[in-house]
Amino acid sequence: MSHPSELLARLLLSALISAGVRDVVYCPGSRSAPLAYALAAAVDAGLVRAHVRLDERSACFLAVGLSRAGRRDDSSPDDPALRRRPAPVAIVTTSGGAVAELHAGVAEAHHSRLPLIVVSADRPAEMQGVGASQTTTQAGIFGPHARACLDLPADSPPGPGLVSRIGRVLARAQGLPSGSAGPVQINIAFRDPLTPRGGSIAAPPFSLEGSAPARVHPSPPVPLEWEQAVEGGLRTVIIAGDAADPEASRWAAAARLPILAEPTSGLAFDELRIPFEQSLLESGLAERIEQVIVTGRPTLSRPVSALLARRDLRIIVVDPTNEWTDVAGAAALVVPALAAPPADPDGRIPDGSWLEQWRALARSAGERIGGVLDAAPLSVLHAARTVWSADSRTLFLGASNSVRAADLVGERGRPRRVVSNRGLAGIDGTIASAMGLALGTGEPVTALMGDLSFFHDAGALAVPADEPTPDLLILVADDGGGGIFRGLEHGRSENAPTFGRWFATPQPTSIEGLARAHGLAYREASTREELRALLDRAPRGVVVCRIVCSRPDELQDVKKAAQGLGLHSKRTDQIQ
Repeated sequence: MSHPSELLARLLLSALISAGVRDVVYCPGSRSAPLAYALAAAVDAGLVRAHVRLDERSACFLAVGLSRAGRRDDSSPDDPALRRRPAPVAIVTTSGGAVAELHAGVAEAHHSRLPLIVVSADRPAEMQGVGASQTTTQAGIFGPHARACLDLPADSPPGPGLVSRIGRVLARAQGLPSGSAGPVQINIAFRDPLTPRGGSIAAPPFSLEGSAPARVHPSPPVPLEWEQAVEGGLRTVIIAGDAADPEASRWAAAARLPILAEPTSGLAFDELRIPFEQSLLESGLAERIEQVIVTGRPTLSRPVSALLARRDLRIIVVDPTNEWTDVAGAAALVVPALAAPPADPDGRIPDGSWLEQWRALARSAGERIGGVLDAAPLSVLHAARTVWSADSRTLFLGASNSVRAADLVGERGRPRRVVSNRGLAGIDGTIASAMGLALGTGEPVTALMGDLSFFHDAGALAVPADEPTPDLLILVADDGGGGIFRGLEHGRSENAPTFGRWFATPQPTSIEGLARAHGLAYREASTREELRALLDRAPRGVVVCRIVCSRPDELQDVKKAAQGLGLHSKRTDQIQ
């Protein structure tokens, strides 16, 4: 007969698998041992994949990347929308400080609406509040960043009631039947003994029988008809932020509207996407906009923020949850979903002159910006432009300067997935998230990040010897630290005395030394040709490449290019 801890661990893992969890990140510990044994048996049975990591903080961002990789459904392998849907992923830790280490990743998952399931092993009730080692208040530790928290005592009786309670929490994680997905916590106490009877991890055979919670079907929002939401005759643009509604492509095609899309919107390679929107939004053409349709979370650039703060526009926000983005409070209408405009009954095609004006201006901006970059030494903008146009691998962009560089200079390029941790837009967890994305998709990934982002998450390079490694090319744009601040007011000449120590924080650590210390291949690129050659070779395994960036002020060069076109406006200077 199995011990209570063993039964409880098996029941919980069975419920996770029944709810669609196919990837579990495990951080070693003693109190979580029952879950380790259950997980080992499930892996042997081919029911789930496990990813073992030492550092809980990086491990949580690995889980974030695995979730971003998307749910894989063999019954619909050609459905791109399904592949993009975030996958439910579990992360298991032992008790104590290990749980607190997860908070940064949990917060990112919360703001990115990722179904992350934290399973935190805990000490039993008799060890709480008496000074026991590695014991603290764990249940609810993530506060509002967790959609729900289920606290399971060590003596929780296995059975349908417990399975149902677990199922409810797992449904909350996936936003079912309605609502937004996000992290949940299942805090589960284990009492000794923590090892299975007989010491065999494979006996009894792992089974899902009797441990499947009720299936919860989604309740998608009913789209509002186009005519009910969008005023005809107004000069309209679509702003597509991070994780935008894919239906925006149909809106644009049917109404012949320009799409101003962030790199991670999912629409960056759409036929109607207008590149260089940061420069174009500082033009006289932008002053003629009368209506904006917003989808996703557009938080990347000041020009877009300035547009969405204008009170002379009619702004429509499309978001299926009650967490829509409207920073300036300027939205006139919020709808959960929007239907594309119907075809004209007489077969007339909408006037495309407004769209063509944006396309023409984008071509001019592209020529001017390209000329500036061609005359300048290698920079993060060159790296972003080269990766965007030359590489067809899935692209992970650091949430600081790298994604902004791609937004500034990225043109059409080859369609592929572009991902970034834009939930909280921090530099933490960049390597781990990119690694999770590569492991989750099973496809090669190119990750572009700054040197500080690389150093900040260097612990993610430590992958245990028995763990699989993905095909991940890590491009580190080494600009001497803190490059993003040079483009802000902190980088102005009058702030030079404090800039280096308090903002740029350059690091003496060798990128090459760090890579080789972890047994990773290392490359270096000091020209665009060397970088392009590296991308063309598409190296296998985890490879770190330092891009030697000789100019820290390339962002200002692009702004000067916009000024040369007569595009620049002071409107965005006040947007933080």
